[in-house]
Amino acid sequence: MRPPAQNQPSPQKKQRPSPKRITPDYLHNAGLYYLERFAASSAHFRSVMTRKIDRSCRAHTDQSREACLTMLEGVIERFTESGLLNDQTYGATMVASLRRRGLGTRAIGARLQSKGLGPDLIAATLNAHDEEENDGDLAAALRLARRKKIGPFRALPYPPDEQGQKEKTRDMGRLARAGFGYHIARTVLDISATDAENGTIPP
Repeated sequence: MRPPAQNQPSPQKKQRPSPKRITPDYLHNAGLYYLERFAASSAHFRSVMTRKIDRSCRAHTDQSREACLTMLEGVIERFTESGLLNDQTYGATMVASLRRRGLGTRAIGARLQSKGLGPDLIAATLNAHDEEENDGDLAAALRLARRKKIGPFRALPYPPDEQGQKEKTRDMGRLARAGFGYHIARTVLDISATDAENGTIPP
C-alpha cells in the first residue's frame, strides 16, 4: 500500500504588484501600451484608464483623483490630435467587422453604444458603410444564414408541417438575436436556395 499522501502546502498566489503612482508619463506610456494591443473608442479608452487611476489612488491615498483625471484628459487630447484615438475610424472598422460576421443594425448599434459611441455617429457610420459596400441588413442576414446553415442554406427545405414551422420559428429567433427585424428574417427564411446563391431577392 502507498503511504498516505502528505499534506502539501498550497503554493502561494502571486501577489499583484502595487499600482504605480499616476504621472503624465505613466498615463501616456500605459495608454500607448493599451492601444498597441486593442482598438478603442475615446470613451472606452477613458473608462479603461480611469480604472487604472482608481486602483492607483486606492494604493496611494495622497494622490488627488481629480488631478489624475485632468492628466488623463490631456493624454486623450494628445492621442486624438495624433490620430491614435479616432472614433470615426474605430466605428467604421467595427461596423465592417460586425457586418462580415452577419450582425444586424440593432446588434451593431448596441455593440457600438456599449463602447461609448454616440447615436448620431453610429447611425452615420452604419449608413456610410451600407451605402459604400452595398452591405445592409439583408446581405448580412444572408451571410449569417449561410454560416449557420439555416433558411435557404439548409441541407433540406423546411418540411411543410408543424415540425417545419417549429424549425423556422427557431431560426427566426436566431436571426432576431443577431439584430435583424421580422421583415428581414422572414425574407431570408423564405427565399429559395437559387435566389440566395444568385443574390436575387424577390420583391
